[in-house]
Amino acid sequence: MDGLYDKLVKYSKEDYYPMHMPGHKRNTSFLSMENPYAIDITEISGFDNLHQPEDILRLLSERISKLYHSKKAFPLVNGSTAGILAGISAATNRGDRVLVARNCHKAVYHAISMMQLKPVYIYPRTAEQIPVNCGIPPEIIEEALIKNPDVKLIVITSPTYEGVVSDIQRIAGTAHKYGAVLLVDEAHGAHFGFHEGFPKSAITLGADIVIQSLHKTLPAFTQTAVLHS
Repeated sequence: MDGLYDKLVKYSKEDYYPMHMPGHKRNTSFLSMENPYAIDITEISGFDNLHQPEDILRLLSERISKLYHSKKAFPLVNGSTAGILAGISAATNRGDRVLVARNCHKAVYHAISMMQLKPVYIYPRTAEQIPVNCGIPPEIIEEALIKNPDVKLIVITSPTYEGVVSDIQRIAGTAHKYGAVLLVDEAHGAHFGFHEGFPKSAITLGADIVIQSLHKTLPAFTQTAVLHS
């Protein structure tokens, strides 16, 4: 039986085209070198501090922020899961009530458990032609906010895993009308806004916190993500 390394090498030499993550599709031409070990280092002097960036990591964050037109950008190395946990924790206090789309990633439920939040669930519509979840109607969100005026945070997934996008601009307007923060899990939409044929990113449509998985649709290593605020 082949070991892990041997099996990975053998697979890399086959002619399969990956219609899945990661977004780099194993295309080594994205790198100026074939072996990334040459630039894989730990936290050493001269390479800034991940927890208090002041030099090259701060520059990286600023470049990402400028590229995506966000106020601030925080690169993540534990995927969108880390961003979801951080975003929800930052926007709520323990025991707060939150409005959550029922088709959210399990990291959202982990955050709810960790922060002892009180979830109010909203459900996406289902497409008539095929059994997949559609977007979250803004009207449903407003109804839920009227019934639950103490909601502090709204969490939705857009695009969904099937690629369906919600009307973020209207949802953001509704959220702010009732004093709630809007967090959008845009993990599968890191490419939004880079072509006129793509939808606009939630960042430019009024969302307060947006999390993206760069590794899902862009040429980035697995677990590369970013939190925008």
